[in-house]
Amino acid sequence: MDTVRFDIHVPEGWACWMDLARTPHGTYAGLAELRHQGVARCALVITRQLSREAALQRATVRADHFVRQWVPQRSQGVDGSGPTVPGGA
Repeated sequence: MDTVRFDIHVPEGWACWMDLARTPHGTYAGLAELRHQGVARCALVITRQLSREAALQRATVRADHFVRQWVPQRSQGVDGSGPTVPGGA
């Protein structure tokens, strides 16, 4: 399987890329990584999408959701002393 890297559009301060490959069964799967200010914050696994476009769209939607969940938590006074997981206690 050949892997191709794609950049995914995310808000300023964030970066996201996805390594995408076509499986032997003809579907697409990959791994996306989200970084905030240079620090890895999330890895997204994208499985069995019927097309490359569907896989990229799925990664974009999931990355956008992660960023939207992260931002409110960070603005509520989290001191940044350790990793924060959106939705975590």
